[in-house]
Amino acid sequence: MSSTGRYSSTQVPESTPAQNPQEVHEPGSAARLARWLVLVGLIILFLWLGLKTWRVYQATASLLSVQDKAQVLLAGGLKSSDPDLIEALVVGAREDIATLNDELGFIQPIFPLLGWLPRIGPLLEATPHLLAMADAGSEAGATAITALKPALAIMQRDDFSAARLGELLPVIAAAAPELETTKSAIERYSVARMELDSRVPSEDLPWRVRHLLEVSDDLMPVVAGGLQLAPHLPAMLGQDGPRRYLIMAQNEDEIRATGGFLTGVGLLTVQNGQIVDLSFQDANLVDNWAVKPYDFPPQPLYDYMGLELFLFRDANFWPDFPTSAQKAMELFEYGQDALPLDGAIAIDQEFLRLLVEATGAVPIPGTDQTINADNLIRTLQEARNIQEGQEVGEWVRDRKAFLGGFAAAILAKFESDIGSINPVKLAQNLGTAVDNRHLSIYLRDQETAASLAKTGWDGHLPQHPPGDFLMVVDSNMGYNKVGIYIERAIDYSIDLGRQPSPQALVTLHYRHTGPPQTEPCYQGVSDEFEQGLDYLALADQCYWNYVRVYTPGGSQLIESSHHTVPGESMFNGVGWDSTGQAVNEQGGLATFANFILVPQGSEETVEFRYDLPDGIVQDDTESKIYELSVQKQPGMRAESLNITVSLPEGSRIEAVTPASGRIEENQVFFDTILENNMVFAVRYR
Repeated sequence: MSSTGRYSSTQVPESTPAQNPQEVHEPGSAARLARWLVLVGLIILFLWLGLKTWRVYQATASLLSVQDKAQVLLAGGLKSSDPDLIEALVVGAREDIATLNDELGFIQPIFPLLGWLPRIGPLLEATPHLLAMADAGSEAGATAITALKPALAIMQRDDFSAARLGELLPVIAAAAPELETTKSAIERYSVARMELDSRVPSEDLPWRVRHLLEVSDDLMPVVAGGLQLAPHLPAMLGQDGPRRYLIMAQNEDEIRATGGFLTGVGLLTVQNGQIVDLSFQDANLVDNWAVKPYDFPPQPLYDYMGLELFLFRDANFWPDFPTSAQKAMELFEYGQDALPLDGAIAIDQEFLRLLVEATGAVPIPGTDQTINADNLIRTLQEARNIQEGQEVGEWVRDRKAFLGGFAAAILAKFESDIGSINPVKLAQNLGTAVDNRHLSIYLRDQETAASLAKTGWDGHLPQHPPGDFLMVVDSNMGYNKVGIYIERAIDYSIDLGRQPSPQALVTLHYRHTGPPQTEPCYQGVSDEFEQGLDYLALADQCYWNYVRVYTPGGSQLIESSHHTVPGESMFNGVGWDSTGQAVNEQGGLATFANFILVPQGSEETVEFRYDLPDGIVQDDTESKIYELSVQKQPGMRAESLNITVSLPEGSRIEAVTPASGRIEENQVFFDTILENNMVFAVRYR
């Protein structure tokens, strides 16, 4: 067959792809190019991740070494530490933390979703909050150390003593702008700390993290308070003239509203940063009632103690410390014909113990006694007892003279040996004293008072607290020191689903741990002076307690437990046989009160059931928030606090604060120990 005009079986038209080499190989080339691009992208990604990992590793390793470097640097105390090296260490840590935040920023949103992972899950979930805390805390530290480095240099001079504290005041005044920045950073730290607490229970975190949190939690109250007061410190310490402060020495074994019975009183005078005078006396000797007229006391002091005059020793009747402090200052000025005071500072035995724990052992001038944290409380108790060979009259006059000797010893320690005091330990213990309500400060200057109120150092009660509020206040009206033997526990239940308004139940459990007695209780005090009863004999008594519960304004008492106190047990012969009552006392709060007697070896339960006002639950977009603030009574020892929050049927719980709250169906349970003011919250739909 001719091939002309026809194709053979092996011929292919020129227009087919097989006859175009370029078109035949194009798909393979594109695939190879795509593979190369993916490979290059992966290499770049791995290099990027590797670089980030290396930077994170370096920053983490550097941060982990900070603690060891700090211990070496501060081994000889701040007095021998190089200020420049301290600044470099803090600034370096700040840079490392900034690096971590930058390098981990892209992955931080994922961390909260990994809490389910075994072992490391809680730490991963906490990481964004920990980094936020570290960022704010390091900024505060770097800013503060740079601003206050000149003050550290002054304190390191060989001739520095408490007598030269006035030289620090100009440095503090000059550092005001930087300290304001530091204060803002500390506020950011506090917000991140609360967010962490609401997300991850601290017990789920590694030990090292828990330890660092515990240390920072101890320091933050005094740091925040110090920063709030920093602008006012020069004036407070008498830079422009002497300042005079009342020291209210309270004994928590005889519990009263602001911490304890006013057993002693001191007068502190400072000028240009120096303590120019510090004296103490028996609080019973303040008043001049034999010559001057005195007002009638608050009604419960008359009803339950038989008092007819309002004297200095009973001035701390109100748990709102500014109110009680103002009354104490007024009565001191009146009884002593004293010049106007600038403020008042309330302390108790536990504050003194914390102070001595920080200063170290303190020798008492003129005696062979040395006070330390272990023997302080016992020494205070024994010093009050009648001494061998001492006449009763002499003992009654001098039984509180030890307070003056102790104050002189502390003053001498600061004046002659201030370099031996660890400032970090002192700051931690002051923070503990403030946080656990063993130290309260009130100042007359309105701006300074406002700064104290922001930190809670002034022990004020809120006028109109947001959400729910609870404070339980005991007042021993038995003329004794029975607090040594009294245990108190608080149960608080609230039903948010009840209509038309939420209802709360406060149950107080009292237990007298002393041995039962066959003799009936009697409130009289004659034996104390006639027989010179020692301290423990005054403690081994029955407990006459005027108990008050402070709740949000507008709360309505529905019912309460009934209590009987026999008239024959009372000093004035008038008994009590009633349920609790609503009393008009604190503006913005509703107060319910009752009077009970707890004999040795017995138990007593007090209940208050009441309706809460509208507004306890706040709306937040599609969610609702219930928040409860519980305020600790100053001077009260740690006590059990159990809270039950019952939500409306069908509610879905979104979050609880603190995260350790236990959820069961539509209820949330908080079982904790009340050592300081606390806030609890439940977010639900």
